[in-house]
Amino acid sequence: MEEAEYRWCKKCFTKTKQEIIFMPNMATYKRRRQYKCTECGQTSWLQGRRPSAESVY
Repeated sequence: MEEAEYRWCKKCFTKTKQEIIFMPNMATYKRRRQYKCTECGQTSWLQGRRPSAESVY
């Protein structure tokens, strides 16, 4: 199962679909996850989204 989110890519300068490469065992929003852009292949470590702010994005 492949998980993905739409996140801001620093290389593409737009929101793109990003695959989650690494997720910590205890996934809280402060722990960083590693994402890979499906458009350009850029990998980055980003914090998870806050559960209360999901509707804002």
